[in-house]
Amino acid sequence: MPRDDLALYLTLSPEFGGTRFGPFEGLEVRLGADRERCHIVLPETFGVSREHCKLIRQGDGGLILAAAERTAAVFVWKGDARRPVQIQTPTAVRPGDSFALVSPEGAKFTVELASLPADVLAQRQKHKRGRAGLTGEKLAREGWRMALARVWSIGPVGMAMRAWYLVKSGTLWQPRILITAAIAAFGYMAALAGSCSALKFKADALAVEDDLEQCQEAAGFAKGLGGSGIENRTFDQLAAGITANETLGLMLQKETALRTLVEQKAKAMAGDDASAYDWLFREGSGATGQWILWRERVQKSESLDEFTMHVLPYTAAVRKRTETEWNFWLDVTNKQSCLRGPARLTYRQARSLGLEGVMLDAYKPADAASLGADDAARAQLLIATSTEAGEPPPDPPPASQVAALANAAESCVYAAGDDDRDNSSKVMAVLNRELGREAAAVPDSGNNSAGMGRILKYYAADTPGNKYAGGAPLLDFRNGLATPLKDHPNGEKIMEKAAEAVARSIVLPCVGALDSPKTAEATFGRKADPIACLVLMYRLSQNAGG
Repeated sequence: MPRDDLALYLTLSPEFGGTRFGPFEGLEVRLGADRERCHIVLPETFGVSREHCKLIRQGDGGLILAAAERTAAVFVWKGDARRPVQIQTPTAVRPGDSFALVSPEGAKFTVELASLPADVLAQRQKHKRGRAGLTGEKLAREGWRMALARVWSIGPVGMAMRAWYLVKSGTLWQPRILITAAIAAFGYMAALAGSCSALKFKADALAVEDDLEQCQEAAGFAKGLGGSGIENRTFDQLAAGITANETLGLMLQKETALRTLVEQKAKAMAGDDASAYDWLFREGSGATGQWILWRERVQKSESLDEFTMHVLPYTAAVRKRTETEWNFWLDVTNKQSCLRGPARLTYRQARSLGLEGVMLDAYKPADAASLGADDAARAQLLIATSTEAGEPPPDPPPASQVAALANAAESCVYAAGDDDRDNSSKVMAVLNRELGREAAAVPDSGNNSAGMGRILKYYAADTPGNKYAGGAPLLDFRNGLATPLKDHPNGEKIMEKAAEAVARSIVLPCVGALDSPKTAEATFGRKADPIACLVLMYRLSQNAGG
């Protein structure tokens, strides 16, 4: 069937009514809450923007899906994919692909290219004008119209321009078919490059430069993934493939010092440190079950970006995680601290991020029995924690208890009472606010480093005196990842912990895919590519000591 006799249709998933919208014959279909501008109008109560996204039909038959603005979340299922990917740049889609707005559970549409209704085809055939109606002037005019349509594919001015030209052309026999046939060979990469070029015409010059750079980085990275065999891929390319997170790969490609640190952590994790994560692969382990519940809660967030949703659960996949609510680790000041709750937060970290009901705690290399009998010692430990957090000491000292850690010779002393760190809903609400798309002191959500900035902020919250919720933070990552940490006494440790979390998100799913394939999907939410994992783990094992 001639391409010009095909129209675009969008069908809602059954749980949203199953309505089939179309046929659409224009250059683009807009979805959102604005009745004046959008072809498909959704209630604002769904959380959609006034103009949320657009589906652009290319002359060669291709389709490009793009969010109308940076904060408009769009999730795409390619073919029969079980999990969606949140798109950050204009993305090619095909008939049969689906996309959802706001969240993976939001209004979901399936893309279809199908024949126009029979009455429309009959009317078109009746008035078909043939070659005699085609002139050089019309061909040139149509070429100019198409060029402008491509340039103005983003923004409100573009909508006005396209509307004007659609009214202006008016002819049923469209010369654009002859023009676009000449550029069909460029395929998807040409469409992506065209989208990058279009960004140059946005009104704000500074924003244009940033958007163009992000788009070009994404195009270059995607080209690298498609143009080399898996055995020849770089560490950042393997990481993107294993995690199904292109933004993670782009960040590693751009932040070379951070990439080196992540690779070092990954080597250690694949070598001598591997046994520290055995808890994650023990069948029936309570620690594994608790972590899976936390991962699922994080990955259902509607506020976090794709990178943060992927890496954040691995901040809680700490070494030798216990089945209780307690662990301990070296904090960003290089001192042993207690970790509490499903997210494994320190006292300082929780307070900085804005949890209200957080009870004082303190690590002590002593057995629980001896501490349980020494009220004065427990009180002094809790006073020291409040002082280090920049808070006045409690007066009088609170009643306290002792939790024995995995090693019977080490304990956590803690003030009696309910602690918000144990409440997943309260912790998630705080993380959505402080690490979400509108969070302060982190890169803009359209930046390829935005997610990593949020992971750094998460660990920087453990820095004494660095208050993010309602305070003036000492560490602000809006103008770069490494710059605010360069001369800070805790900067190296913060970067190290963030790098370790990223390394866990790459290596641990590979361990699951290769050693525990039957349970890996349930544990990690998806199966990592075993071939890519084999390549990665082989390289890491070859250099585990270097």
